[in-house]
Amino acid sequence: MKLKILLQKGQAQLADHKIENPGLNIGLILQEVTGIKRLSIPLHYEDEVNPNQIKTITEMLDRRCKNEPLQYIFGYTEFYGHKILLNPQVLIPRPETEYLIEIIKNTQLNPQRILDIGTGSGAIAISLKAIFPHAQVVGLDISLEALKLARKNAQLNDLEIDFIQADIYKAQLGKFDLLVSNPPYISQEDYAILPDEVKRFEPQLALVGLESGLYFYRKIIEMSHLILTDQGHIFFEIGEKQGLEITNLAQKYNFKQVNIIPDLVGRDRIISMTN
Repeated sequence: MKLKILLQKGQAQLADHKIENPGLNIGLILQEVTGIKRLSIPLHYEDEVNPNQIKTITEMLDRRCKNEPLQYIFGYTEFYGHKILLNPQVLIPRPETEYLIEIIKNTQLNPQRILDIGTGSGAIAISLKAIFPHAQVVGLDISLEALKLARKNAQLNDLEIDFIQADIYKAQLGKFDLLVSNPPYISQEDYAILPDEVKRFEPQLALVGLESGLYFYRKIIEMSHLILTDQGHIFFEIGEKQGLEITNLAQKYNFKQVNIIPDLVGRDRIISMTN
């Protein structure tokens, strides 16, 4: 079957199942399976696709039509220039989290020890280790399955990171100059209206936080004196309506500088605080 026919049929199938951007989706699937860059596909319309590739494309299309994210279908994503393997036990890293990395990179910080709380796939820890190669980076998670994947990702990207299975509230890891976390911060109410492909396929525990999404921020801030050095820094990714409440929490625990940093469309997205 010619590539052009596969493109047309795939786009129509995705559109019938109300998948947003069907042309982009089928283009990415064809790129993944055939190796032909998506934007170069029109130059290869007359290419014959072999039966094994057609079978794989058909299977991927069927999964995508059931709203499964492409990142899980492909088994990986790109995050801040790194290939990150994925499975349904870990959250798909978002562009908003890449923005968190970019904000940290553009500071004048020179941390010697970095802690990533709730590391998941290891995407944050891996990106920070690449930026601060001299630093000891520790990725913490309670999920053994997530940590297995995070270790694979560190090895894949040739980076040395300490991944530890522990509850941050019980772990005794010493003190860190930089503490980073993208904790579960979606409230139950907001979770109920998320797209089906998020609710059906991504781990709810990695998305939803108690206390209207504020639980993990409060717990981490409350215990920060045990794990943060003098003049140490915390960077959180936050929900767009949480900036004021987290600021109040930080000030209650005597953080000297608290800054809310909006994302590229002006929504509160990052909060930083200095011990």
